[in-house]
Amino acid sequence: MDDKVVITGTGMVTSLGFSASETWNALLAGKSGIKPIEDFDASGFNCRSAAQVNGLNPSDLGIHPRDARIMDKHSLMLMKCSHDAFRESHIERASIEGEDIGFFAGMGMVDYNRDDLLPALLKSRDSHGNLDYDRFFAGGYQEIHPLWPLSMLNNISFSQVAISLDIRGENAVFAPHADSGTSAVAEAVRILIEKKAKIALAGGVSEKVSPSSLARAGLAGILSTTENNREAVCRPFSAERNGTLPGEGCGILALELLSSARARGASYKTMITGYGFAFDALSIAMQSAIKNAGLVPSDIDVIIANGDGTYSGDNSEADAIHQIFSDCMDKISVYSSKGALGNMFAGAPAVDIILGVNMLEHGLIPATLNSLPLDANVRFNLVYDKPLKTSLKRIMVNSQSYEGQCASLIIEAVE
Repeated sequence: MDDKVVITGTGMVTSLGFSASETWNALLAGKSGIKPIEDFDASGFNCRSAAQVNGLNPSDLGIHPRDARIMDKHSLMLMKCSHDAFRESHIERASIEGEDIGFFAGMGMVDYNRDDLLPALLKSRDSHGNLDYDRFFAGGYQEIHPLWPLSMLNNISFSQVAISLDIRGENAVFAPHADSGTSAVAEAVRILIEKKAKIALAGGVSEKVSPSSLARAGLAGILSTTENNREAVCRPFSAERNGTLPGEGCGILALELLSSARARGASYKTMITGYGFAFDALSIAMQSAIKNAGLVPSDIDVIIANGDGTYSGDNSEADAIHQIFSDCMDKISVYSSKGALGNMFAGAPAVDIILGVNMLEHGLIPATLNSLPLDANVRFNLVYDKPLKTSLKRIMVNSQSYEGQCASLIIEAVE
């Protein structure tokens, strides 16, 4: 790739802030966005903590009440981040046609809200309180908003963002796990290199934390559970880790070729130089990313690990890091954001990339929260006590699904 792809704009929403700077400063201060779940009664679950985003208002984002009717929290996060990245990149000044702007996003599952269906259910009960399908089809169903089925499609939010920004170019939605966010960014890089778009927005958004999403994660056996009346905690690479915690958030990048950014005077400090994918073998994904970037392992300064706090996930990632960086282990620093921001799944990679952009700019690595006591098998330098001040040039961002999909991506400071 002679003409590198650079990041000219970002948008981020997490439980610690509605912008990249707010989240970055909170992480440097050692703050955590993980708290007891507030959006619903989670007392029936054995995991009752999450990193939730609260306070996004459709009207503040310029969303018409009619459109807001079929939009949920994940839609609002995606809308805000996409508009922020678009604005920061000054795409509107570039006089670029909508057909030349690409859009790619990793997105999770979309769950129904009970209140969307409850009126129809109440109107369809018989005299004993049981559901009567005759009553339902005779008129009860009319209590369901006619556009409700559309709200169950994750690409509806994606389409609404594209309409609002007049994006009509190459596009795709990837779902539903962490690797999907990396896939979205990698696809954007590919189409830019192939000149199928002049600019692209790419990233990912988490699922909304809901009873259904909590149940899915619980059935998958990946959640940190509440024991002995203590709140559940996500402990990346800790000897006491017992699972991950869900997090809400979104990250979107505005990407374009370096030559294009220079020609229009856009600001940029970071480029994406390599990526790799594999199944059930993070080491292969990491090797592929390094090779794709034309680097060797010792060129990497920091690994932003998937580090989700699950026993098997952290074990396999630690083994992969030990394998790939065995000859330069003392040089590599490792960080995980999930102890503070929870597991945003599809939204995590882009959020971590944006955190990496801040690391490169400021020469700082935030501390990984809740990792002590460290797993005795961890041989790399996990940053955990306080932020580390150091010289940085290249960062690898890992993502890994609990179903086995693995992805790695490399960002570099522009000289």
